[in-house]
Amino acid sequence: MKNSKTKNRLPPFLPLFNDMLDAPATKALSHGAFRLYAALKREYNPNISDRWNGRIYLSQRRAHEEIRSKREQIARWYRELEFYGFIVMTAPGCLGLEGKGKAPRWRLTELGFMHEPPTKDFLRWRGAKFRDQKIQNPGPEIGSAPVPKTGPLLAPKSGPPKAGSGPENGAKGKAARGPENGAMTKSHH
Repeated sequence: MKNSKTKNRLPPFLPLFNDMLDAPATKALSHGAFRLYAALKREYNPNISDRWNGRIYLSQRRAHEEIRSKREQIARWYRELEFYGFIVMTAPGCLGLEGKGKAPRWRLTELGFMHEPPTKDFLRWRGAKFRDQKIQNPGPEIGSAPVPKTGPLLAPKSGPPKAGSGPENGAKGKAARGPENGAMTKSHH
């Protein structure tokens, strides 16, 4: 039996605003990134004080359980959502004092933050497509030999260039250096 407080209430739902759905950046998102955004937004609840915007978190493990995708894909989709301006990291993930990992904290740009209006960064997207450049510890290719280490790539330091010794002086510079460098000099009789 419903009481008077819950009589006219809707069940829990996920609001998606039209300006966000119609934005070109939303249409450029991959399906997985959009699904991750929905899962992340589902964690936002303004009625729970410790899950306000800017403190929203969804670990890759929980996202994996909800979305049923590989963790590598979920990590890529987080980077994609950041690229297009849907989320902003407010605190990076870290290892807690007890040795237990803590997921990064996120701010959804379509919602207000700290009594400020929404920034809606996705509306400022300029059309550049997301290309994932993140490659962690790429191992050697199968069958490849290790690359030998070489010495320093920088030339040793030397003093300032001497007058008349530079590429701008051409052949005159060689003749001006004298016989110790093998250049022939003219004798004045």
